[in-house]
Amino acid sequence: MTEKVLNEKKLLEILELAKTGEQQLKEISEMATAMAEKYQRWYEEGMARKQKEEQVK
Repeated sequence: MTEKVLNEKKLLEILELAKTGEQQLKEISEMATAMAEKYQRWYEEGMARKQKEEQVK
């Protein structure tokens, strides 16, 4: 089997694509974390409100 040796230009293109993909994944991960934290707070506030309402009854 013969292996093709990638030239430097192709390797740099692949590296740039990998860097771009990594940055996009980092941004998506940060957004997902922010959303999860937001909805966790929303859920906890709702549960606390529900508990207060039950205590008043």
